[in-house]
Amino acid sequence: MIQAISRYTLVIGGLLGGFAVTRIVDLQSELGLPRYYVIFLLIILGGAIGYVLGGIVGRELTTAWLKTQRRYRQVASADLLLGIIGVVIGLGVALLASAPLRLMKPEWISITVSVLLMITLSYISARIALSRRRDFTAYFPRLAPAKPETVEERAVLLDTSAVIDGRFVDLHRLGFMPGILRVPRFVLAELQTLADSSDDNRRARGRRGLDLLASLPAEIPVAVFEADYADTAQVDDKLMRLAVDAKSAIVTVDYNLAKVARVRGIEVLNLNDAASALRPTYLPGESIHLRISKPGKEAEQGVGHLDDGTMVVVQGGRSLVGKDSDVEVTSVLQTSAGRMIFARTVERTSAQESGDSGADDSVGGALTDPRVPPTDAKS
Repeated sequence: MIQAISRYTLVIGGLLGGFAVTRIVDLQSELGLPRYYVIFLLIILGGAIGYVLGGIVGRELTTAWLKTQRRYRQVASADLLLGIIGVVIGLGVALLASAPLRLMKPEWISITVSVLLMITLSYISARIALSRRRDFTAYFPRLAPAKPETVEERAVLLDTSAVIDGRFVDLHRLGFMPGILRVPRFVLAELQTLADSSDDNRRARGRRGLDLLASLPAEIPVAVFEADYADTAQVDDKLMRLAVDAKSAIVTVDYNLAKVARVRGIEVLNLNDAASALRPTYLPGESIHLRISKPGKEAEQGVGHLDDGTMVVVQGGRSLVGKDSDVEVTSVLQTSAGRMIFARTVERTSAQESGDSGADDSVGGALTDPRVPPTDAKS
C-alpha cells in the first residue's frame, strides 16, 4: 500500500515536472520537433522517472514502516504510556523554562537553546517516568508487559510402525522425546488399511495402532494433521519429504526407513536403537572383577561397587571383604532410582559344581566299586 501511494505520487509529480520543463526550456527550437510532440515526450519521460523512483522510495518506506510496527509491538503498553506522559511533562517544563530565553539576541541563539532544552528535559522526564514502571503496573496490572511467548517446540513425526509399537508413549512421558507428537493423515490412512486387511496379523497390528491413538492419556497429546504428496506413492517417502519440509524428526522402528532417512540428513529416533542402548550392561552369566568393600545385610553377603557407582551384592562374598575377586552376575535389577547387580563368587560356584560332581562320582563309585560284592538277586 505504501509503495503504491509513493509510486502514484511520484508519477504525478513526474508528469507535472515534465510539463513544467517544456514551459521553462525551449526544446522545440533546439530539437526541431513540433511543440505537442516535445510536451508528450517530456511528460512520458517524467512519468517513467517518477514510476521508477516511486518503486524504490516505496520499498524503503515499507521496510521502515514494518520495522517501526515490529518495534511498536514489542513495547509494552505501560512503557508506551509512561513514555508519552514523560515527554509531555518534559515539554511543558521546557516551555515554561524557555520563556526568558526568547528575549535573547540574536534570535537563532534563542531558538537553538530552547530546542535543546526541550529535547533534554523531555528525555530526562521520560526516563524518570519509565523508572517507575513497576509501581505503575502494580496499580494497572492490565498494562503490565506480557510474558514472552515460548518458542514452539519442533514437531516429531510418528511412523506407522512406531504407532503400532507404542513405546513412544513411555519415552514421551519420561521426557526423553521432546517435541510435539504429530501423525500425518497418510500414516493414519495406512493404519486404517492395515486394520481392514484380510490377513489376521496385519489386521491385529492396524487395530492396535488405532486403539493406541484413540486411548492416549491427556498429558500426551498427538495431533493428526492434513499432509499429503500426491506425486509420491510410498508412505515412507511421503514421511521423509514431510520431515524435510517441516524440519521435523521421525520416530520409527523400521530399520530400513531409519537408514535411508539418516542418509538424507533427517533426524531419526529408532525405538529399537533406544531400547538397545538402555539394555543392562552386564547380563546374567557374565564375570566381573571388582573389590568387595563391605559386608552386606544378609548372611554371607558382600557389597562392592563398579567404577560408575553401581552397587554389586555378592552372595558368599562376606569372607572376601577388602579383596579383589571375580564374581558371576546372577541378575540385574533396573529401577527408576538406579541399577543394582546381584552376583555370586566364582570360587563358591566352582566349589558347588565340584561338590556336585564329587557326589555323583561317589554314588557312581559306590555302585561300581569292586570291593563291594554284588547283590545276589536269587538270595
